[in-house]
Amino acid sequence: MLKKSIVALTAALTAIGTAQACSTLVIGKAVSETGNIIVAHNEDNGGRLFNMQHYVPAATHQKGEMLKFEPKAAAIPQVEKTLGFYWTQTFVPDGASFADGFFNDAGVAIATNWCGEIFDADRMEVKDGGIGYGIRRIVAERAHSAREAVEIATKLLEEYGYFHDGRTYTFADANEAWQLAIHQGNSWVARKIADDEVVYIPNNFMMDKVDLNDKENWKIEPKQVERAIKDGRHDANNPIFNWRKVVAQESVRHERWNANRNVLAWKFLTGIEYNDPEKFPYSAKIDRKLGVKDAMSLLRLHEDYIGEDQELFHSKSEGICRTTSHDAIVYNLAKDPTLTEAWKTIGRPCQSVFIPLYPLAGPAKGTAFTDWKTATAEHFAGTPAMFDYRADFTPHSVFSAGTNAIDYLRGDELAHRTALIEKIEAKNFAERPAVTKKAATLKGEARTKFLHDFNTRAYNEVLEQMKAENARLMPMPVKILAKTVHADKDTPVAFALLGTKDRSVLGANMDATRAAMSANQMNSTRQFKTFAAAQTMEYKDVNKDGIMDVVFTFKSNEVTARAVPGAAMDLWLYTQINGHRVVGFDVVPVETDKVKVAEDRSGKGML
Repeated sequence: MLKKSIVALTAALTAIGTAQACSTLVIGKAVSETGNIIVAHNEDNGGRLFNMQHYVPAATHQKGEMLKFEPKAAAIPQVEKTLGFYWTQTFVPDGASFADGFFNDAGVAIATNWCGEIFDADRMEVKDGGIGYGIRRIVAERAHSAREAVEIATKLLEEYGYFHDGRTYTFADANEAWQLAIHQGNSWVARKIADDEVVYIPNNFMMDKVDLNDKENWKIEPKQVERAIKDGRHDANNPIFNWRKVVAQESVRHERWNANRNVLAWKFLTGIEYNDPEKFPYSAKIDRKLGVKDAMSLLRLHEDYIGEDQELFHSKSEGICRTTSHDAIVYNLAKDPTLTEAWKTIGRPCQSVFIPLYPLAGPAKGTAFTDWKTATAEHFAGTPAMFDYRADFTPHSVFSAGTNAIDYLRGDELAHRTALIEKIEAKNFAERPAVTKKAATLKGEARTKFLHDFNTRAYNEVLEQMKAENARLMPMPVKILAKTVHADKDTPVAFALLGTKDRSVLGANMDATRAAMSANQMNSTRQFKTFAAAQTMEYKDVNKDGIMDVVFTFKSNEVTARAVPGAAMDLWLYTQINGHRVVGFDVVPVETDKVKVAEDRSGKGML
């Protein structure tokens, strides 16, 4: 057993998988326009990040097979048969323990929210390193219902203990939705969400009225009640256990990045503006029905004042949609899981299209750059080359690039993007019922093929529109005048903005010019001031086409901050020409004295 020194492991792994801006909404089927449970989720993370989609087929496993996820986590015996599942993967250099979402063949959807800053005194022992990522993956493989998902997860907690600070898991199927709140060790509470209510949760524990006498709708690990009584945090005569106050510190509920989202969400859902974080509801019964479009609208919410600083549009956002929101998904959970309709963005939801898909039919080609087996094997062991820019990995090269450009260009481009999104989504909403109706008449492989073809067509239609938009948004090529960029040195690295016959570079503003990784992949919501500032500026004809170009130099270690040494990275130039914003990027390998570029990968569609 590892003793309370496990705190050190928790802190280390928090840096790997903490998603301190995720949001989850659950709409009960009695207040749902579709008559189905609706689950909506924003996933937020920073750093070099690729969001991939996979379908993992059902499988039969050999006796004695063990599951090993994080290197320091416990090894867990595999079961003989596992379900197939749709997997939306957050692929980052050190492995994301707490970001992936799933929807399995039995119709169980899984989403999670970080809920940390628990009281140190409540930290418990774990076995053999405990469990983290394994909960979500194992539930996806084994759970035939949301209720069974809770049972599977809590048995794993009892056996191994949770190594992370805390988290709330949402498990939902067509019949029931449950939430399971866990803090480090074997300490948890689970609640069935009523059919006539809505639940919203950001990144703090929200359950406040655990009814210890209601065994049907509440489940709780009993020893934590005993500990809370002993610690003076709960009255033994009170049958209502206030989980969020007993378990976690008040400060996390009052943090702007949690409180702002709660204010926005509950005003949207109830019309009431709650300003006291101690009075934010966990759930509410409302007098109207909500649909998929409402769920999308909630995931796109941010404060009215963002954008006022004239930097990146989302620089100040600590609302539901923000810089680090890299994908969103809405599930309309049907009785037949193969007919469950999902809508997924590839990028920040307020600047991205919710693309329709049927998760169990398999995602479109191009939404991943590797197969699911490799993705599983590399999830916690990705080499630098895995994080190369890939022109053919369109979630990054097209969708993420486009939202990054929009966030800098701002102004009329934001309104233009909103109008385009509304047009595309209106078309897809109008056409979707006929697709589902047609699919319902098909069986087996015929249905899967029909729906997979739809997934591919829907993705590619939006892809082509976004490619055209990117060409319009970034018409001036950027060229980095170096074969590699060194992240450990402050040597100059030159970025050239190439003039064209239609666009002059004269009137460039060096003081307004910055360079960095894509802002979508930085960890801070206020990152523009940390980007590398231009050191020099010079006009010259770089590509000898007779048209003047402008060359800015930056310090190499500043422009590569948070880059992945050994990977070919897309590095961005943000500048202004005669007061008009101009943005673009080029790709160059990044290295350090310890990590050199292993090979020339230019022939693999990466440069």
